[in-house]
Amino acid sequence: MIKLKNLIETIKVEHQITTQSELAALLAQDDLLIQQIQTADAQYWVNFAKNTFDGWYCIRTPMLSTFHVYYQERGQNCWGEDVFTEQSEAIAAVIFISGIWDTELNPKP
Repeated sequence: MIKLKNLIETIKVEHQITTQSELAALLAQDDLLIQQIQTADAQYWVNFAKNTFDGWYCIRTPMLSTFHVYYQERGQNCWGEDVFTEQSEAIAAVIFISGIWDTELNPKP
């Protein structure tokens, strides 16, 4: 299984993306890429399904009309949430807000 951080690095290089809005625009055109992001190894605490893990979440509401992005600890929403109508914008937001976009793949000691 591909790690989310590795997938993000590939997206950065292949598509020359530097901003959240550029990532959202790419995702709006690429359902396969959305699926790859959602199924990638979430070791960096970015989750796309409700769970009890600490970390960032991007969750589709039961009526499938909105996407909620929030941070949770110990099963509780900690910092409020942002609501999006477009899945691509929600995924781009959680990737940037979580800090995974800016985290170096192989940090220097």
